[in-house]
Amino acid sequence: MLAEVVVGVAVLVVTTVLTGTQPGRAELETAAAARSGAGASADGGGPTASTTLIPFDVGTPGGHGKVQIVLEPGRVGENRVEAVVIGPDGGIATVPEIRLSFTLRSQEIGPIDAGLTNQGGYWGTQSVNLPLAGTWTMKVTIRTSDIDQVSETRRVKIAR
Repeated sequence: MLAEVVVGVAVLVVTTVLTGTQPGRAELETAAAARSGAGASADGGGPTASTTLIPFDVGTPGGHGKVQIVLEPGRVGENRVEAVVIGPDGGIATVPEIRLSFTLRSQEIGPIDAGLTNQGGYWGTQSVNLPLAGTWTMKVTIRTSDIDQVSETRRVKIAR
């Protein structure tokens, strides 16, 4: 009976250790990403995501903050977009509307509307197609009230 208890405890210990570690493939991918630098994928295909933090101010009390835009994978083709508004107090803020578009001036493409929708806590879309690599101009318009809105632009690099 003592042997069964020892075996049972050993099985529980091994199970606990294994559930707390990454699979071998994930360990290799993490190590490869660390060697190739932050923001690069393990296959060498360029950035895995683009995160842009954009401050804004509509000029009214409480009408300022930041919007964080995450574009994944940040490559040519279909991309997922999430936009989170951070209020003046540093917490997540809700806004009536966020519009986002992309323009590649060098190729006379755009503006391409991302078609963001309210996802309950953030604005996003599962699919915005950026057809060419290059430095795109990302324009975000944040509406903070029925009459107040502000537009800001930033450049974002889209890899092949």
